[in-house]
Parts: sequence; C-alpha cells; structure tokens
Amino acid sequence: MKKTVLAAALAALTLGTAQAQTSVRLYGLADAFAGNVKTSTPGASASATKIDAGGMTTSYWGIGGTEDLGGGLKAVFAFESFIRNDTGELGRFNGDPAFARSSFVGLEGGFGRVSLGRHTTPYFISTIVYNPFGDSFSFSPAVMHSYRGYLLNDSGWSNSVAYGGSFGPVRASLLYSLGLERTSDPNRNAGRSLGGSLNYGQGPLGLNLAYQEVEVASGTPEAITKQKAMLLSGSYDLSVAKLFLQYQEMKDDRGSFNKKDKSYQIGASVPVGPGSVLASYGHVKTTDNDSTTADAKRDSWALGYDYFLSKRTDLYAAWFETKLKTGSTTASKSRAVGVGIRHRF
Repeated sequence: MKKTVLAAALAALTLGTAQAQTSVRLYGLADAFAGNVKTSTPGASASATKIDAGGMTTSYWGIGGTEDLGGGLKAVFAFESFIRNDTGELGRFNGDPAFARSSFVGLEGGFGRVSLGRHTTPYFISTIVYNPFGDSFSFSPAVMHSYRGYLLNDSGWSNSVAYGGSFGPVRASLLYSLGLERTSDPNRNAGRSLGGSLNYGQGPLGLNLAYQEVEVASGTPEAITKQKAMLLSGSYDLSVAKLFLQYQEMKDDRGSFNKKDKSYQIGASVPVGPGSVLASYGHVKTTDNDSTTADAKRDSWALGYDYFLSKRTDLYAAWFETKLKTGSTTASKSRAVGVGIRHRF
C-alpha cells in the first residue's frame, strides 16, 4: 500500500514538473468590416457593398508552444491558419494551405531561434511594421505597392529554414526556402528564395533594412526568372505623432527587357483621444528598357481612425484610394471605405 501511494505521488510530481516546463497556448485575431469597394477602368466600373474579413489585419488563429529543455534551450513550434470570418472558410482564398500563415518547429536559446517549416518572410514583417496601416490589404498603400501585384512569391515561404536573433538593439532575421520539388524547368533554382532583415530599435527611433531574392520558373509570370527587392524603412516617435518612411526598389530579370519598380511611402499615426488618426501616402514608378511600352505610375493614399475599446479590441474607420497611370492615360482607379472591429485573443 505504501509503495502504491509513493508511486502515485512520484507520478503526480513528475507530471507537475513536465507541465511547468511545457507551455501550449491558443491565440489569434478576428477582424471584420462593412464597407464599399469601387473600381473603374476606361469604359467600365464596378461597385460592391459588403461585409468582409481582414480590414486592418488578416484574421487568423494559431496554436503554439515551447518546452524547456534545460540549459537555456527550448523547443518551439507553431501552426497558424488564416480565416475568412465573413464566410467561415479557412485560408485567405480557395486553395490556400491550411496553415499558410506559419507552420514550423525549432530550437531557441542564447544563440537565437532556428526553425524548419513555413515562415512569414522578414520582408513582409518589415513592410507592415513601418507603416501606420500595418498589414492591411484593404487600406495600406505600403502593402498595395508591395504585395498586390508587385512582389513575387507569398508573404510566407514553405520548405524553409529560418533564423532570428537579437544583438543589443539590433534584430537579425534570415530565411531560405528550397522551393518546390525539382522539375524539368531550365532554371534549376526555380522556386528557391532567400531573404533577410536587420532591424534597429532604440528609444523613439526605428530603422530597418530588408532584402529578398525569388527564383521563378521560366516564363512565369511575364518570362521573369528572378526578382530582387530591397526595402529601407524608418520610424520616429515624437509622442505627439509617430512618423513612418519607406523606400523600396524591385528588379525583375526578364531576359532582354528588365523591369524596375521604385516606390516610397510616408505616413503618420497621431494619438487623438483613446485612439489614433492614421494617414499614409505612397507612390510607385514602373520602368523597363522596352521602348514600345510606356512607364507606369501608381499613387495611393489612405486616412483612418483607430479607436481602442481595450488593449485587445478596437474599432476602426478607413478610406483608401489608388490610381494607376500608364503614360498619360489613367489605366485604373479604385476606392475602398469601411468601418470595422478587430479583436485579439
């Protein structure tokens, strides 16, 4: 009897120790807005009033955790899935992987973190941190001029190895993707991608340099074989306003006719009451060495107000407009206006 009681006590003690050393949590963000989106091209226009997901942030949920392995070493993992909470569907679009936001396992210690799987790119994080509208695909000029028709590949890379580490006020991030399985494509590196960033933060000043290269299968798209992109960002908090500035260059290798995109974004977040007024303007110019095509220019601006009901819940209203011109001709215009709610859990 005594042996049975002792064994039970030891088992309970062992279980309690394991639970104390292991941490698993469920977390995420839900964002939905009601608004109107209008687009127009020469001779045609369309307008839609709708309820949509991810006005300011793409909704997602995740499960992640750590295990203390001793000696300052931890095992880490995360599985994060996007959600279209207006319809209840998983993913940002049909065919999106179940855990497209991230899916990785790795080790963390004094050296930083090394992990394997699918990761959000350092370039995307640099884009969203240094503009007042964050990762809004509905209202952010910075996102419009990067991830809506300009940068190749996704904001997350599969089949990748990531490293992240802090060195005083500097944070370094590296990401390398092996791409997909090798095919008969003439470009033997098709699908491979490399990216990284250096972020400096000290007091009110933030500075960031991000770079990435993406290899593309021959002829997809527009006969591009490789794209190189560089983003230089900065922010400064004046207390009465936080200012943002970004400059970006992208180059597409397309054989005889290479294409370049140069863009900038300026923005501000101004505290007003329990929230902040958000403002941003961006410009991008597209050029190539093909004399038969005209240069293109896009101008985008956004204005909004973000009202915090608590640290985890906020209400927002935003207005976004963008205009694309090819030569002297307006090729397209679009406008989005909406009010929404965002909750973190």
